[in-house]
Amino acid sequence: MLLRTSRSRPPQPLRPRAAVSLALAALYAFSPMLAVAAAKPATAAVPVRKVDAAALVLNRFSFGARPGDLARVRSLGAYAWFEQQLQPDRLDDSGLEQRLNAYPAMRMSQADQIARYPTPGMVRNAAKNGYLPADPELRAILSDQVEFYQMRKEAAAMQTASVTPAASLQSRPGDIQRGFNALDEATADSMAKTGTRSQLAGGGTSASTALDAQKNAAPPNLEQATAPLPQDAVNALLALPPQDRYQRLLRMSPAELIGARKGVKGDASKLAEGMTPLQKETLAALAGTNRMISGELFSTRLLRDIYSERQLEAVMTDFWLNHFNVYIRKDGEMPSLLPEYEDTIRTHALGRFEDLLEATAKSPAMLLYLDNAQSVGPDSLAAGRPNPKAPNAKKPSAGLNENYARELMELHTLGVNGGYTQKDVTEVAKVFTGWGIERPGEGGAFLYNDRRHEPGEKTVLGRKIKESGESEGEEVLHILATSPATAHFISLELAERFVSDTPPPALVDRMAQTFLKSNGDIRAVLRTMVHAPEFLAPQTVNAKIKTPLEYVVSAVRASGANVGNPVPLAQSLERLGMPLYGCQPPTGYKWDAETWLNSAALVTRMNFALLLAANKINGTTVDTGTLIAASTASHAVPQDPGADESQRKEAALESQVLPQGVSAQTRAAVLSQTDDTAVQQAMRAFGQMPAQERNPGAKQIVNVKVRRDFSAGPPGPNLPPADKQGAVMLGLLLGSPEFQRR
Repeated sequence: MLLRTSRSRPPQPLRPRAAVSLALAALYAFSPMLAVAAAKPATAAVPVRKVDAAALVLNRFSFGARPGDLARVRSLGAYAWFEQQLQPDRLDDSGLEQRLNAYPAMRMSQADQIARYPTPGMVRNAAKNGYLPADPELRAILSDQVEFYQMRKEAAAMQTASVTPAASLQSRPGDIQRGFNALDEATADSMAKTGTRSQLAGGGTSASTALDAQKNAAPPNLEQATAPLPQDAVNALLALPPQDRYQRLLRMSPAELIGARKGVKGDASKLAEGMTPLQKETLAALAGTNRMISGELFSTRLLRDIYSERQLEAVMTDFWLNHFNVYIRKDGEMPSLLPEYEDTIRTHALGRFEDLLEATAKSPAMLLYLDNAQSVGPDSLAAGRPNPKAPNAKKPSAGLNENYARELMELHTLGVNGGYTQKDVTEVAKVFTGWGIERPGEGGAFLYNDRRHEPGEKTVLGRKIKESGESEGEEVLHILATSPATAHFISLELAERFVSDTPPPALVDRMAQTFLKSNGDIRAVLRTMVHAPEFLAPQTVNAKIKTPLEYVVSAVRASGANVGNPVPLAQSLERLGMPLYGCQPPTGYKWDAETWLNSAALVTRMNFALLLAANKINGTTVDTGTLIAASTASHAVPQDPGADESQRKEAALESQVLPQGVSAQTRAAVLSQTDDTAVQQAMRAFGQMPAQERNPGAKQIVNVKVRRDFSAGPPGPNLPPADKQGAVMLGLLLGSPEFQRR
């Protein structure tokens, strides 16, 4: 049974740390305003007399303004910009598309992606039956993962036998040290022919036992047991033309690949320099498909949020991904299913709710996450006897799984008070028996299996559902999608996300009426919300606290940063308590101020902002001088002859990052905290603080690790900022209470 309660330890009090003293000092300067915000989330952080419609619409329906965006929206008109955003296909997004070209797997169909990059289930099958494809690239990808899998099995066996893994691994047949000294072409060919890789002929370990061994193994031991490639061998490898180097790396054993990566001191991107995106991706997949797919999934998600001109589509995709939450670590197959799932959500993010509901119901990711793929009708043919096409197969468990049925009504449609009973949950679960995955464990597509379907008539919410196989589920989805309870629940969630944590009931009611009249047209519901007087009201301004995702993306956008490698930003989200696809309970992450507004979280955000502005977030570069120059060129800030250089610099940055202005308290704090030792302290704090201490308000934290690989950018530090004082000022502005709000 899938539980909604987090297993993370209870929130711990924040222990004093010298490393965060300067960041805390800045926050304490803001404390009166924070205290008011915490007590009354709907109260504006800065008094507002007249609502700036352009600023409000831009902040709510994008991931934050870039320098110059507010002026453009004001010129166009807030509602004209909003209408443009409602038609994302008409907006030129070629700049983003060019960046996404670096991630070929994310552009493949699910079938093509899995054919090239096998799932863990396929790796286990290959280890058992010895099958390898004929294509040399596909063969290398699968065979390397099989050997990594077998090495983990060995590590698990050694743990059981109380043998030191490092010592045993170093004495494996085909000792890795011999491989390090054999990098010439002839030796490489010999290695490929004689089989330095582990033999793949069928082993005697069952799939379940192998999976347990894989789970119990400690992969870091493999890294620790492997010595780096000697420097002369590294230099010889790097001197090869990219195509020759690629072929050489494909022929290496997993242990040799680890050694090569260590030999370039962790900067694996050097090994892939000059190669095509597909070649880089292939090398990244050699160490594990899930690692590569997860890294690309996180990277493309962040790049869309940061760079897409279709900002409303990006924001609504985030909204629905959270509403129809799935957890990346539910199963080893999940990473391979998530790219198509995210694309499915994006495709329907501004369409009809019923279409979106059905698309998620048939998504392999949802079928796996909420266990409907395992559900078998108690009186179905599959429960009664084995499949005649598989005479040796075990009789399937006659288990009716109610997880999806319950969350479908409670979280996806009707809401917790939607008027359904436990009897309805059971009946809906029977309706959806047979809805499964074609090849579980191999990333198969949706498949309806009539043998697993519960026969007979069902009753759902007082309505008779006649026996009709797959169409029973479609009928129930229609009933739920068109229910007044669903209209109200979805409207309430939208208003909570885009208006306030406690939206006016009258507004929610009008949105629900539009939902019903338009047959669940999401665009129509959003129009009702944005044109409502309750939306364009002083109480709405600054009423929402940014989630960590909104905060990180908005900080990158506001600073005009260039992101060459988004993976460190994804890792920052983990530190801030909101890893992508990292919420285990089906409820998804919360969006309210109570969850995210606490001193520990704000300190961590301040540390992130200081590191971002100081170019300490690897792979992301900020040019403070460009921001200041842009302000001067546009005359955004009138020149004050009485202002000193620091004041002029602060005013210029403020005009670019927070054009609506900040409070006198914030400005004074920024001007008083310009020593870049704050950045050094932020580095220590941001890297060392335990997850729960970083954000005790985020009770659903789940660690999702993303390791750097061949396709990643340089791991070393970026160039330091030319203007250290300006960088600190920018970091403090990005960490200010005004910037925390939407």
